[in-house]
Amino acid sequence: MMAASITTTGTTLEPGAPVALFSTRIFGGGVENGQTWQYDVSRDGRFLINSVLDDASSPITLLQNWKPPAK
Repeated sequence: MMAASITTTGTTLEPGAPVALFSTRIFGGGVENGQTWQYDVSRDGRFLINSVLDDASSPITLLQNWKPPAK
């Protein structure tokens, strides 16, 4: 994730040099296959990032149509 300062002079915007904030590991560079952005920033400057997990992560098991025995 990068940031750059912006300076305004009248109606002209001057971007500053980009600075690396932190590594993200966002799949596809932020947008993949026409999907929306994989991050968002709130008004107070906090943010949420959807990133790729390590391959060593535990798999998720999803049980569908499970009906426990009646008690």
